[in-house]
Amino acid sequence: MKQQILAGLIITLFSTASYASIKDKKAMRAVDENIATEAAKVKTSCGNPALDVKVNWDEFKTMITKNTEKLANDRYKSQWVISHAGQRTVSVLEAVAGICKDDADYKEELAKLSKILVTPKADFTDSASEFTLDSNVLSVKSGHKMNRSASDFMKKIKALY
Repeated sequence: MKQQILAGLIITLFSTASYASIKDKKAMRAVDENIATEAAKVKTSCGNPALDVKVNWDEFKTMITKNTEKLANDRYKSQWVISHAGQRTVSVLEAVAGICKDDADYKEELAKLSKILVTPKADFTDSASEFTLDSNVLSVKSGHKMNRSASDFMKKIKALY
């Protein structure tokens, strides 16, 4: 009887993990589609057709795993972390496009961007995003939990130039 219960628990554990993984994959796919749509707007607004926007999902998965207890304490699901990362990335792209529309001098510099790389902050409780610029690559360390709008990021992006 104990073996049957143990086998049932193992099957349940693996099917639950698989189910969560599917939800995460679906969330990533939806986020990637939203990012691609917004990246196209940046390309049009700023004039950089070679812009590549990459979210490092492997690092997000690692961060989620390392913060399992913090997520559980907040009753937070991994797909919500993914969704917020996507929303924040779209806000970054909206900020870049908005800056290009409003200021020709910034537009000239932002047109040189070739890549935007998004990685997670290591601590799930850290909600602030950080920006760095190295040559033509804008790196974003994405904070967590809270939604952001383009206006939250415009000053930080402009400060890099």
